[in-house]
Amino acid sequence: MGASALLLTVAACGGNGTVAAPVSSGPPASSTSVSSPPSSSPSVSPPPASAPPKSRPTQGVPPGDTAPAAGQVNASALPAGYPHDVTLAEGGSVVVIHAEEGGCDKLSAKAGEQTATQVVVLVTLTKAPHGQMCPMHIREISLPVRLDAPLGGRELVLKPGP
Repeated sequence: MGASALLLTVAACGGNGTVAAPVSSGPPASSTSVSSPPSSSPSVSPPPASAPPKSRPTQGVPPGDTAPAAGQVNASALPAGYPHDVTLAEGGSVVVIHAEEGGCDKLSAKAGEQTATQVVVLVTLTKAPHGQMCPMHIREISLPVRLDAPLGGRELVLKPGP
């Protein structure tokens, strides 16, 4: 009886206005159709999309940002698991590090030494104290770092922070 009620409920949620008779393991029974009364409200359709949604993509270069030139980013000093996906915003004046943060772990980034040939950005990963309970979820974050001057052709070096 429990499986029959479940099947009846699932069939009723199908939305076509008819409900199929429950299936049983006994001898075949005649099928019965119950029709629902016509709906008094008109069907509602979603409004037409006139403009794209105002959300940022989860992959690729976000609108308005640019990717650094090939070979311009040096992330060799970062330990495994540190973010190294970078875009440039505001004409190269802001370096944006795209990362995933999980649980109680917190990522931060700040500008380090900036010379005529290179810009250093320090990336810090702060872990939760041992034994602290943390949620098991991942968040996509962006870490903007404002530079003294646009990156231009300078090398961008990502290093672990303090």
